[in-house]
Amino acid sequence: MQRIVLTGGPGAGKTTALDVLRSQGYATGDDAARSIVRERKRAGRPPRPDALTFVHQIYEKEIETYHALKSSPAFFERGVVEAVGSLFEVGALSEDDVHRLLRDYRYQTVFIFPPWEDIYCMDDERDHTFDHAVRVYEFTLGFYRRHGYDPVEVPRGAVKDRVNFILDHIEV
Repeated sequence: MQRIVLTGGPGAGKTTALDVLRSQGYATGDDAARSIVRERKRAGRPPRPDALTFVHQIYEKEIETYHALKSSPAFFERGVVEAVGSLFEVGALSEDDVHRLLRDYRYQTVFIFPPWEDIYCMDDERDHTFDHAVRVYEFTLGFYRRHGYDPVEVPRGAVKDRVNFILDHIEV
């Protein structure tokens, strides 16, 4: 099973690339955080619960998606590694817990989308600033590297070129 993560800060083009991959017939997962925010807003609740509850909900959705996608290759937006990183960041996991969890949930390739201010925009589910997106990118890149991954940076450019870059770097 070839599991591939598309990651990076908010608003860098991950979802758009995943939409193209999905339209080409590839198995794809959705961004858990956006899904949670969307569901909460639909129910008339604030977009996010407290930070600890939110990262636990993200983690649960990412685990569910990890097991649900059975076609190979499967493309994930963010994934379990980042959910574990968020749990660690809020103090819910020890370093030992992180290592144990990351042993069980592995990805073959990680593509990271760098912050790109020209395409960044806020929307109904993304209410953070571009500076926040840069901080998320930096944390994410560092967390993946600390845990044995060597993320491949996706160059800025047209969506089709970004998707072709990804597909050219994996065995399909």
